[in-house]
Amino acid sequence: MAQFIGKWKDDCSTYTNYDQFAKESGIPDELIEKFRNAKNTVEFKRDGEYWICDTSSDVIPSKCYKFKPSEEVVTTGPMGKGLKFTVTIDSDSKMTMKEQSELMGWKTVTVVREIKGDKMMTTMVLDNGTEMTAEMTKC
Repeated sequence: MAQFIGKWKDDCSTYTNYDQFAKESGIPDELIEKFRNAKNTVEFKRDGEYWICDTSSDVIPSKCYKFKPSEEVVTTGPMGKGLKFTVTIDSDSKMTMKEQSELMGWKTVTVVREIKGDKMMTTMVLDNGTEMTAEMTKC
């Protein structure tokens, strides 16, 4: 998991299947376009047995999440809506997160993040099989 430590910036041009995923995820229509070209960063840090994930965006408030691998976190997302997630560490370069959020109508999303060089490849899959991919670059 050490490979995740650091700051990552996303590249909206790498999104695949964004429109279908966004529509089927339950994200409100007024936010789909807003999120499409958002500039997002994620920073992973370690604090003992806990991990800290700082998220920032130019379209929604920043948020900091602290989690212990394999333990469910119940909190709120950047827009104040309910959020539950559990992160599992698969290897030093791969993590899987199961997430449910009020913003998406409590649908379950499986998010797999995998480090390949200076890229973090992210695959998001809804329970119905709809999938989206995105890429982040280490800053």
